Amino acid sequence: MSTAAAPPLTGQRYTRDGSDALEKRLAETCEELGRAVRGIVPAGRLQALVLAGGYGRGEGGVLATPEGDAPYNDLEFFLLIDGPPRLNEKRYGPAIHGLEQRHTPVIGIDVEFKITSLAKLEHGPASMFYYDLVCGHQVVTGTPDILKNCTRHRDAGRIPQHEATRLLLNRCSGLLYAAERLTKPDFSQEDLGFTARNIAKAQLALGDVVLAALGQYHWSCLERHQRLTKTTESALPLAELLAFHETGVTFKLHPAPSHATHQSLTTLHAQVSAAAWSVWA
Repeated sequence: MSTAAAPPLTGQRYTRDGSDALEKRLAETCEELGRAVRGIVPAGRLQALVLAGGYGRGEGGVLATPEGDAPYNDLEFFLLIDGPPRLNEKRYGPAIHGLEQRHTPVIGIDVEFKITSLAKLEHGPASMFYYDLVCGHQVVTGTPDILKNCTRHRDAGRIPQHEATRLLLNRCSGLLYAAERLTKPDFSQEDLGFTARNIAKAQLALGDVVLAALGQYHWSCLERHQRLTKTTESALPLAELLAFHETGVTFKLHPAPSHATHQSLTTLHAQVSAAAWSVWA
């Protein structure tokens, strides 16, 4: 089943409901990183710096703190440089990755750059990652319509089935790591946060996997949830998956420290793991 190509989103907010101060902080960080990149990559080779991920799509996480709203998710950038990406990685990678190391502790979240080229993106195979990028992004440096020739990546129906499998494997790996934490005799606050976070990611992913397999995936987690409510796959525990997905969407948009007990997390982990088996089957 194919869906109509989604129009690209550019120039939108970084979050759905974060404070003005958080939006300004993210904008200033992107501007600063853009200036730094322009100081590393010659203008004749730099094609664009594009913010991807949740903040690029305007659905970045908002962490409420006593000092105000704070960022939570990674800042994921695509750095498009003319020429072979591997060669450009050798040329500019050390300096670019130095930016990651310097800015990550300043903003408090991971800053990541992926060096590639516009040609590779335009001609690359369809994937969930490219779909999310092309449908929702912020152009930090470069012309606003730099991805205009990537129209085919905006059709969710082109996302291959193995992408759903890849997502399920990734999130089930997170469940496996969480299970290991749950067996520790000295289960720390850090272990609690790690476990709760990976369970929440898996809860969101289970519904996303179903939609991707049906050709109904969408870049927005809120729209995905609405589509999941209309799904009628009798072989799946849809009521449970829908409840999990709602929890996952809430955590994605408004992450918060977990106050769950070890026992409650252990029980939830078992429930989500069982649901994952049903989706896999």
